[in-house]
Amino acid sequence: MRTGILRKRPVGARIATAMTAILLVMAAAADGMAQTASAQPQDIEFKVVNATTGEPATVERITIEYVTARPNGVADFAPDGAEFTASDVPLKDGGKYYVTVWRQGVPYWWEKRGHQLVAEPNVLYVFDVVSDLPDVVLSGLNLVVRHTESLLQLEYLLQVNNTARPQVVVKNSPATFAIELPPEAMEIEASYARGPEPTVVPVSRVGGGRVGLDLPLTPGINQIRLTARLPWTEGMEFKVGSDLAVSEWSVLASPASLQVTAMELEENDEKAVTGYRRFVGPALAGGESLTLRLKSAAAAAGEPEDLFADEGTDSGAETTETAAEESGSLRLPLLFLALVLIVVIFAAVKRR
Repeated sequence: MRTGILRKRPVGARIATAMTAILLVMAAAADGMAQTASAQPQDIEFKVVNATTGEPATVERITIEYVTARPNGVADFAPDGAEFTASDVPLKDGGKYYVTVWRQGVPYWWEKRGHQLVAEPNVLYVFDVVSDLPDVVLSGLNLVVRHTESLLQLEYLLQVNNTARPQVVVKNSPATFAIELPPEAMEIEASYARGPEPTVVPVSRVGGGRVGLDLPLTPGINQIRLTARLPWTEGMEFKVGSDLAVSEWSVLASPASLQVTAMELEENDEKAVTGYRRFVGPALAGGESLTLRLKSAAAAAGEPEDLFADEGTDSGAETTETAAEESGSLRLPLLFLALVLIVVIFAAVKRR
């Protein structure tokens, strides 16, 4: 069992780190205030279009943020109608801004410069939200498996393709879709690449080892990352699969000596990664899964061979014959010594 030593940082270093953080916050706040002070209040025109139907649409909320070291809110309100105006918004021509609107609970983001916002009416495209999954497929499931002494770390890199026509957002409650995960998995976290920064995805257990992901799947490719960890057990097994069809999936295993086996799982080093072994699995239908089995290098090697074990029945016969020959070769010297001893004893008795 490893033990670690907690080393405290010097007081001066901690104070310096705290001061740096404070200065960064103050700088961001000062920049935001400077933006508000130096920017000119201007009106921004918006028009919302439903890209699914081509008709005007309404949204529940709109926010505008000026971006410095962090976003600084400059407008936040509930619009009325498909066309509306954000009045007296402080803008800098070259400033960077995030515009976010929500429709049916789904956020949409745009990044624009100040001069772009005031140049002409800003058209914002949104989509209808449906719960049907027939046109959604896991076009990529890459599982990274890292084995340490007592833990197994898992990283799922998911690529979900929404090919629905006309284009719609797919979202279900409490989860849009589910994937297989080891029942013992803990510290499960997920995020997807939408908006200015990765967005946290709520994760919930939906039965057995399966976990549901609560997120909107927008038209095209959606990138999702999920991580988890669980205690390592020699020869452990767990499933790979989803309630979505999986067209392609692979496993990257570390260390390279880690043994990963499953039906129809093949090793593939065409896209090798240093320190890992890569395996490719077959396509899976929605609801279908495949069981992976993991063994460490020590277990895969098996018990060490006994170098001194008998190699066959002949060796035993040879050993017996050798022992007989050696005992026979010792008999003559022993008899001679016995006779000499008898003669010496007889002579001693006669003298007395």
